[in-house]
Amino acid sequence: MPKAAYTPTKEQKKRICEWIYGLKFSDGYASNIAHCVNMMKLRMHGLKSHDYHSICLTMLDITKLHKLEQSVAIIMCNLEKIFSPAFFDSMEHLIVHLSYEAYVGGPIQYTWMYPLERFLHDLKKKVKNKALVEASIFEAYIVEAINLFSFHYFEPHVLCKRSMPGRNDDLTSNKDRIQQSIFNQPGLASMASKKR
Repeated sequence: MPKAAYTPTKEQKKRICEWIYGLKFSDGYASNIAHCVNMMKLRMHGLKSHDYHSICLTMLDITKLHKLEQSVAIIMCNLEKIFSPAFFDSMEHLIVHLSYEAYVGGPIQYTWMYPLERFLHDLKKKVKNKALVEASIFEAYIVEAINLFSFHYFEPHVLCKRSMPGRNDDLTSNKDRIQQSIFNQPGLASMASKKR
């Protein structure tokens, strides 16, 4: 069987693995992807779905989406010729709607549930009264809103939670940073853990 047109050569695999090995994300955004790259075998292993999302975050070509929408029905018909009808259920039918959903929703960061779930997790951590959970969450939300609102009226020299730099921020100026990188975030690379 011939190789597919999108199969990378060994040199291309090496460049891809080196690029992924050198990726650095802000703290808590993604796992340490460098640990998932095997430079000897030029393979990746152990990536979670969130890591793939963070790598492919801005890869969305509208022209390819229109082509996909036109050709997906033909592809599904060809698959129906090969596989029995028992193979096709609602999950295979969802492929037909995939390009439309990507076109309407845009890149994945606009339709992710991660930020909302993280926000709700932060609110749930602030629950003090287990008998009145909703009221405690509402009160925590109001406190956060007041905190955000009042932060703008502090003097510039006053340090508060919102004006402090992040714990991994290396305090470099914005002009020192490369402006073209989509993965450009302030911070330092995570180092290997030390035994105490």
